[in-house]
Amino acid sequence: MIERMVGAYARLVAPRPSGLPNLRVLFALPALFVIAAVVLIALGVSGTSQGVFWDTFGTGTDPDLLAGDPRPIRSDEWLVQSSWVVSQVQQGFPVVNQTFPGGMDATIQNDLPTWDWSTAFRPHVSGFLVFPLDNAMAARWWIPALAVVLSVYFFAVTVLPKNPIAAAALAIGVLLSPILQWWFLPTTLWPVAFAFSAMTAVLWAFWCRRRWPSWLLAAATAYIAVAMAMSIYVPFMIPAVLVVVLFTLGAAVFEVTSRKRAVGRVCADLIPLASAAVAAAGVAGVWVATRVETVRAVTSTVYPGERLQETGAVNTIDTVAAIFGGPFLRSLLFDVTDGLGANQSEASTPLLAAVFLLVPMIWAAFARGTKKAGTDYILLATVASVLVVFAYLLVPDWDLVAHALVLDRTTTRRIRLAFLILGVVGVVLLVRRLRTIEQRTPWLLVALSVGGVVAASLAVATILDSAGSSVTAASKSWILSTILLAAAVACAARAAPFFAAVSMLLATSAVAWGVNPLYLGVFDLRATDIGVTVAELERAEPRAVWIGIGSHVPTAVLVESGVSAFNGVQTYPPQETWAMIDPVGRYEDEWNRLANVKWIPGSGEPTVENPELDQIVVTFDSCSDFAGQNVRFVLADVVLDQECLTLIESVSEGPSILRVYEVVD
Repeated sequence: MIERMVGAYARLVAPRPSGLPNLRVLFALPALFVIAAVVLIALGVSGTSQGVFWDTFGTGTDPDLLAGDPRPIRSDEWLVQSSWVVSQVQQGFPVVNQTFPGGMDATIQNDLPTWDWSTAFRPHVSGFLVFPLDNAMAARWWIPALAVVLSVYFFAVTVLPKNPIAAAALAIGVLLSPILQWWFLPTTLWPVAFAFSAMTAVLWAFWCRRRWPSWLLAAATAYIAVAMAMSIYVPFMIPAVLVVVLFTLGAAVFEVTSRKRAVGRVCADLIPLASAAVAAAGVAGVWVATRVETVRAVTSTVYPGERLQETGAVNTIDTVAAIFGGPFLRSLLFDVTDGLGANQSEASTPLLAAVFLLVPMIWAAFARGTKKAGTDYILLATVASVLVVFAYLLVPDWDLVAHALVLDRTTTRRIRLAFLILGVVGVVLLVRRLRTIEQRTPWLLVALSVGGVVAASLAVATILDSAGSSVTAASKSWILSTILLAAAVACAARAAPFFAAVSMLLATSAVAWGVNPLYLGVFDLRATDIGVTVAELERAEPRAVWIGIGSHVPTAVLVESGVSAFNGVQTYPPQETWAMIDPVGRYEDEWNRLANVKWIPGSGEPTVENPELDQIVVTFDSCSDFAGQNVRFVLADVVLDQECLTLIESVSEGPSILRVYEVVD
């Protein structure tokens, strides 16, 4: 019975004569992923942390919180981007959002839906133009996630066509990785999808006998590349592009040296991908050219502006330890980050499977085996990627080279994304190589790799404990995570992909399961009592300009309501806005930046300061010339006692009271 089942499964997953996966392997499991995403989108369920607003406006248990807990640290998602998305919905998807006086280009800012041609290259926001808000927000969450899972799966089964279950486990494990879960935004997910899509396209270009699959995969890669580029967040793009470039070079060299193919033929195979790259660059170029003033405004900011990272910036024992802190990241769910990073997002790092597989990968790349296979330059390219990333992190004084390679446009925290991608690449390529040479990694080398996993975790635990960190106490699962990671490394080194993939999935789940909640719909601030009040005042006086004072709540209410206001996160400084606030440009260095604009009570004309690089704090005096000339209403969740303010509305909802003041002479 068992033999018949094994035989049936073997026939089910049998690859094509070319060695590529058959149609069942390619599309059966991906169909299930697609169905799951469609169901979640249809239900309006996402992983948003907008339930944070329940603490302000609700009492008891949030009925829309299906599982887990909202994460305040995910404010880029629930506060910034989601608020601007609702603002776009409220204003009718304009190209220029009119919240800040003078407006900001919404086709650049915060990945927003607009009635602009560029939205066609942002599938995750296109749904807002046709779907209800709840479903569109779910689509914004799940479409990039689906792209990650499918791209990883297609890559893994291309390399290991007989192992679709292992490929699915690896794909889900990538999505559950801490660095993606704590940075869960399209800006983080699209680079991962691009990397795996591009590497899959490279392999099909070399291995597939027919041309149309290569053109199809190249086109898909180009589309994803444009979606990634329009996110404008370069620090996560750099590690993905680095891995793809070295992988492509390694694959091309392998074709010429090991498979004895002519250089011209190899170059011809890459024509579809090269054509797609040109097309993607053309679309991105047109996009930039048609909004060049906005791009110039973004790149000329003080922060981030020309932000360049020096090489070798990871130069202390604790910062090195943080790179290897993956097994300890369960502590982040309990808000314990000391010794790992400033917050959960900055502390997040992948489990470094590729790092611990370096020795087996190098051995396997040169081993000839029974078939006298040539050197595996694709595997060596993976090794090179790991070494380049570590050189960037640890080795100082090669900034000119790093600048020429554009590596300095990423940061020491964001470049960790490369380790996530390389973990999958290293596992599947190593298994394929071992099967090709019909050998297994010697047990001594396996022991060295497993010992490296254990030694690294023990070293990190020792460093954290000696520094007085509570991470090891909060992350009680770090030993289990270490054991699972060690098992994954051992299984990969012994060419057991199913057990390697499942161990990686379990290890990842042990540290990152439950980071994001499951939430039904959108916490729409327009539907709150204060949101309704703001809308009524807006209809009565549509030309009125607002200011929000206090916590993040007044800012979020004003942004989502779509009214004209001096609050919100600006991608670049709207000139008309700041000409009103600071007409002589006294504080230009303080406001010329990507930052959240927050107001606090003060005296006299506005003053501007930066408590953080991405925070702008401005003082407000209702009796100032600025207020008298430019501001009509003030929304606050604190009591304001200023001579030129009159309280016109006080709205109680849940545990909070929000007040609307009018500026009077």
